[in-house]
Amino acid sequence: MRRIEYLDSVRGLAAFAVVIYHFTGWRWAETMEFKLGAIVFNGADAVSLFFVLSGLVLSWKYFHPDESLAINAAHYRPYVINRVVRLYLPFLAALTVYYVYGHRHDPLRQLVTEFLKNTYHWFEEALLVRGKHDIYGPGWTLEVEMAASLFVPFLALLLRHSRQLFVGLMLAVLFIGSGLIFWGIQHFCLGMLLAYFFRQIEAYDMRQASWYRYRYLVYIAVLALFSIRHITRIYPIGDIGNYWMGIFRLDLFHFTGLASALMLAFIINRPQLQRWLTVRPLLFLGRISYSVYLVHWFFVAYVMDHWNKLTVHLPGPTQSFWGMLGLTVVSTLLTATVFNVLVERPAIRLGRKLSDRLTPRALRIQHAS
Repeated sequence: MRRIEYLDSVRGLAAFAVVIYHFTGWRWAETMEFKLGAIVFNGADAVSLFFVLSGLVLSWKYFHPDESLAINAAHYRPYVINRVVRLYLPFLAALTVYYVYGHRHDPLRQLVTEFLKNTYHWFEEALLVRGKHDIYGPGWTLEVEMAASLFVPFLALLLRHSRQLFVGLMLAVLFIGSGLIFWGIQHFCLGMLLAYFFRQIEAYDMRQASWYRYRYLVYIAVLALFSIRHITRIYPIGDIGNYWMGIFRLDLFHFTGLASALMLAFIINRPQLQRWLTVRPLLFLGRISYSVYLVHWFFVAYVMDHWNKLTVHLPGPTQSFWGMLGLTVVSTLLTATVFNVLVERPAIRLGRKLSDRLTPRALRIQHAS
């Protein structure tokens, strides 16, 4: 299967943006500087980019190089095994570290006893299906990722059969469902449409389009749509806007998902941008992006919990901010590199091995990462 490396870099940049956002949002979320900065450097809505990307990457093999890959029970079982192992094992390893750190002052006997009794509901959080994310705050995104990804083969079948029915399902889900999983599926569907029309998007000559003369206004509008959640923190949409959003079961994440899809379509269409995205540092960041996402919360929380002690020798608030941000970023990248080697890559290999055992030899294909 063709690996689209520049999309790895996009995922890496999105993970890096999340790190910056969580660091700055921890202490300065209500400041105007943060609100304005988040519009430009929007890590909060990088999750929308993650979901659209996942829809694109996971569905790629169903449409390219053709639609010959059979989607049936023999395919779905190994797909699920591979996906579950790939996501769950690194997550469980990270969650265990977060749990131990959160109870680091407890005696060992108490720590073990409370864990076995599930006093703090570790097992509910570990399942990623109960909406509980107290130990690892960003875990809600993994719950959406896990649930939505299990629908991808079914959605691919529908898209192969009828584009109109696929879009109809997207509209039905939009108006019927309002929960996390529903808008997550919307994001995945947008990514699947990108995969389905990938060749057309690549070949599209925007210079011949009627809107091209207004392209910079279009770019600004898409970026504004991507950051609409932060814009509305400064300029609220008001009761009337909220009323109509509620009528149509719309969430601002629906808009950030659409903007994410448009941004990815732009990248798919621009070879020069793709070349910039395939420089080695960005490709490396893309390879460790899941590990970055899993471990960064530890360092953000640690720095914030020990802020006064860590900044006592720094001359002022500006130096403290940049010093602690640098410490958080460097610690995250170094630890994510180790975590990727020791935990994430073995989980990927194990997932492939287990899924291969369940896949008939005639149906085996190269697994998507």
